[in-house]
Amino acid sequence: MRIQQNLVTRSFVVVTFSVILYVALALFFGWDNINIELKSFPVPSLLLLGGLSLLNYGLRFWRWEIYLRALNSAIPLSQSIKLYFSIYVMVITPGKIGEIFKAGILKERFGVPLSKGIPIILAERIYDFLAVLILAVVGIFFWPGSLAGMKTGLMAAAGIPILLALFQNKKVRTTLVSKAAGNSLISKHRLGLEESMSSLSTLLSPGQTAFSLALTTVAWFCECLGLWIVCTGMGFPISVGNALFVYAAGTLVGSLSFLPGGLGGTEATIIWLLGILQITGATAAAVALLVRLFTLWLAVIIGLLFFLAARKDLLRNQP
Repeated sequence: MRIQQNLVTRSFVVVTFSVILYVALALFFGWDNINIELKSFPVPSLLLLGGLSLLNYGLRFWRWEIYLRALNSAIPLSQSIKLYFSIYVMVITPGKIGEIFKAGILKERFGVPLSKGIPIILAERIYDFLAVLILAVVGIFFWPGSLAGMKTGLMAAAGIPILLALFQNKKVRTTLVSKAAGNSLISKHRLGLEESMSSLSTLLSPGQTAFSLALTTVAWFCECLGLWIVCTGMGFPISVGNALFVYAAGTLVGSLSFLPGGLGGTEATIIWLLGILQITGATAAAVALLVRLFTLWLAVIIGLLFFLAARKDLLRNQP
């Protein structure tokens, strides 16, 4: 099928780019030095890292289930698990835009209209971004180094909650729909656009926002804790507060770069910030590689396994 061919092709390109990136990283900092640091990490802690990442995935799956039910679009739990985790293979697409396939499969396989599926994907990305932003802001209060070069980005990101608050105003949504409908290509889909706006508004309501932000912040805190464990395990303990800022800032930079999986931007930011904390280049590079293995590539591997096992079921049309 064409979707499978595109997935294989794009995944191959991203994996090739990743290999080139990590080889360049190893050459720059010295593979022997990085290898020594990686070997120094205690093996039992690898299980803890994996467990924290799995907890992150589990909490965000729970959020997905809640969103489906909030829009009266629940599907069988077994199918929901297959669909949700299969699309994890798409986290290596720019800005995770590939996750839009979830909405397409919801429509084709389970009859859930795009006006409900797409808002769920948008809400997931919005809350993920806001949760990581919250962690970065909290981490700032523990950060001992300079914030030069990051203040502008953090201030701009802080404006997003204001925009979301405005979106809750029905007049604002109506105005947005009217403006969009002025385009001839969009005008014929006005009804679907209005329904999408209404669905997104439901998922961004005050009650839903409070719950989603709490759950999502805990989920991403698990990944921040993972960075703290890696630094500690390599003999360079940093405070949990510093780990919050390093991981969250790296994730934000990677997300805003719109590179596949934040590749390059996230790693470079983590290494740079750890350098400010007086962690040597080879150690910082080893930390970045190990953290990304358990926060990015573990998700890709899980997604690929689920996709290969469930593709025939998920990609067939409604019975």
